[in-house]
Amino acid sequence: MNRFPLVAALALAGTLAASDASAHAYPKTETPASGSTIQTAPGTVAIEFDDELVPAFTAMTVTNAAGQSVDRGASHVGAGDKRHLSVAVQKLPAGTYTVDWHATDTDTHKTKGRYSFTVAP
Repeated sequence: MNRFPLVAALALAGTLAASDASAHAYPKTETPASGSTIQTAPGTVAIEFDDELVPAFTAMTVTNAAGQSVDRGASHVGAGDKRHLSVAVQKLPAGTYTVDWHATDTDTHKTKGRYSFTVAP
């Protein structure tokens, strides 16, 4: 029995699945970094994605340990850099903060995530 057609079909399916998976917007860098403890509170929280974002369907929020918002207005995608999402935050006292984000890339693929960082006392 010749298995070449089956092997070729499986290889092609794997290639197509891999190319589809790479078409989603995922964070490349987070500032402050996920899981980090920082000494100085940031004025802005930002994520750099690996794909361009659709501003109308992309956002992030930052909350304190009590679940209260510490944003200073809505998040926004950079006008000159469609891979950059940021939000200004209030003066953050020592504590742990959670960043929730959802993103839609230009191919309309949706992703979402959550991470936290800590501001040291």
